[in-house]
Amino acid sequence: METTTLGTTGESVSELCLGAMYFGSRIDRDTSYELLDRYYDAGGRFIDTANIYATWVDGHETPESEPLLGEWLEERGVREEMTIATKVGFGYGDVPRSLDPEVISREVDRSLDRLGIDTVDLLYVHVDDPETPQVDTMRALDEVVTAGNVDYLGASNVPAWRVARANRISEERDWSRFECVQPRFSYLIPERNPEFDAAAQLPMTDELVDYCTEADLTVLPFSPTLGGCYGRDDRPIPESYVRTENGLKMEVVEELAERHDVDGNAIVLAWMLDREYPTVPIVGCSTPEQLEANLAASAVTFTDAERERLDGIENYGYSNWELR
Repeated sequence: METTTLGTTGESVSELCLGAMYFGSRIDRDTSYELLDRYYDAGGRFIDTANIYATWVDGHETPESEPLLGEWLEERGVREEMTIATKVGFGYGDVPRSLDPEVISREVDRSLDRLGIDTVDLLYVHVDDPETPQVDTMRALDEVVTAGNVDYLGASNVPAWRVARANRISEERDWSRFECVQPRFSYLIPERNPEFDAAAQLPMTDELVDYCTEADLTVLPFSPTLGGCYGRDDRPIPESYVRTENGLKMEVVEELAERHDVDGNAIVLAWMLDREYPTVPIVGCSTPEQLEANLAASAVTFTDAERERLDGIENYGYSNWELR
């Protein structure tokens, strides 16, 4: 598996990140270990989790993903090889939805304990918090970095202007900045202002693409395959994505999937890997077969004509900057 740069850190991460949301809850321990082992064997060294995962699943009111991942790291003896990303900000149990400095400090300590590690490689704010002054949040984030508890910072479900404002605050004070963003981002583009089932899942926007491009932030899309809808008959296109342009896009995906002998999900992941700007899809899967189908994206190479077809219908971001 190839690697991709992480913002301006000088560090590289695996080009496909393994999402561990349901490890230890909906996905049992044995299957979770099988998925982790196969990802590792394929060269993957980047795993995404969160302090809240997955406390909304019946029978799992306390975090399960971080502890399972920590046990796997210890049992396999691979901690030093892996980049571990986790998140704070959403509420669970008696923890409020907040980016208050006390909440950040306490939750980082809890994540370190559950993961059984000394340092979180990448810490995301999982959701925006307009009630806490951004200067207080960025100060608290810089403090956990300075203390050695966290290496790098990212932002998930945060509007572009708020990411930019936070980074300006940090730049002016010589604090750690957000090096990456994690939005809901896929090949299909939803209707504007869609209503997603999960609250506060902010989709990619033109402004966020533009900001990341100009400020050298890496994009790490969550739900890149929209639940597998590009290659699974049992996963229809989400209602918010049913649009004329997306119907045309699906025709291109299906054609290229047949040509490259992979499923449509692999085509979409390969399209992300082939973007001009650093993009690391976070792949979620519940079976080894799904993981294999996603890993196949690393071997897909598009011709110039294929890439032009993929990008020619509709895309994010602005163009012709020299004219603006």
